[in-house]
Order: sequence, then structure tokens, then C-alpha cells
Amino acid sequence: MNPFYRHYKGRFYQVVGEALDTRDDGPVIVYRTLYVSGYELFTRPRDEFLGMVSTLQGIEVRRFQPVTYDELPDEARGMVLRQIVLATDG
Repeated sequence: MNPFYRHYKGRFYQVVGEALDTRDDGPVIVYRTLYVSGYELFTRPRDEFLGMVSTLQGIEVRRFQPVTYDELPDEARGMVLRQIVLATDG
């Protein structure tokens, strides 16, 4: 899976990995914003993350479009994590 995506509304995200939704055993994508946000991580069902969405103009586009690191704006590049550190019990 590509590590970087642009949401159809324009913001950039970094994929952390895939996980299992324990409610329905479905795969979800775990991702983080490449902009200042009140939350560290988000999840979205895999099919929805990789799926299509209709814009306000009625055009079908990918919800998240893969992009390369070089395509990220400087401010987004500054937010990229090279290593994810998980919380521990101390």
C-alpha cells in the first residue's frame, strides 16, 4: 500500500497500516493527518478508503488518491513520521 494519499478535498495523509475492525472482522486502514489536527490516528474501512466518491460537481473521483513523497507540500513533508512509536505501559 502506498504510504501517502491526498483526500479528494485536498488534505494529505500518511498510512500507518491495516488493522482489523473487531465489530465485523473487516479490514480498516489506519492513517494520520499531515496537518495539525486534534486527533493522532483515524481509521476507515479499506473498501471505503480505496473507493470512489462523488464530488459536489457530480464527478466520480478516488476518495484518497495515492501521491509520492515528492508530491507532498513542504508543510505536509514536515509532518511525515519515519517511525511510528506505539504507547507502552511504562
